[in-house]
Amino acid sequence: MAAKVIPCGPYPECNMTLMLFSNVLNAAEVRKCVMGGEFEAALLKTSMILEPFQVIVAANRAIHLHRIKKMMTKNVHSEVLFSLSPSKNISDSFRKFGLADNETSMFVVIVNDTDGSTCQAVIDRVKGQLADITDVGKYSDLPTIQKVYKISETELSVCNAVDAVVSRISSKDIVTV
Repeated sequence: MAAKVIPCGPYPECNMTLMLFSNVLNAAEVRKCVMGGEFEAALLKTSMILEPFQVIVAANRAIHLHRIKKMMTKNVHSEVLFSLSPSKNISDSFRKFGLADNETSMFVVIVNDTDGSTCQAVIDRVKGQLADITDVGKYSDLPTIQKVYKISETELSVCNAVDAVVSRISSKDIVTV
């Protein structure tokens, strides 16, 4: 399986590389690499992701905020993580959506890896299997997602959970859940 490179909708010159890893044995080590600046990437908790579209929307939002210089976090990768959250509390967002040291799967987002070197650095560092990004739903924790995004059963009777989550991501500056 390979990493998936997707162009950013509003900025075609920008792209995002998405990767899903399963059977990860060294999440803490990979997290330390990002925290220490060895490579830049957003390391996401797979239990909080229903499908890749959710991450693509958050990454597009982060890239846009980066381009217009309105980010709330230090870099575009942390902004991807923050954009996933319905909360405006950065540390709460990182805790709920960021990779924990004991995780056995991880979703990785890399913005503008033009030469593929960051992607390769991540692949080389992660002790786990690269999987198809569309398999992320296997790791989703829907009850927790519903709780964090405050999605009611009534809402789910008129739309699916992904639509509800994406609506909250895209309207974060307007509405706080």
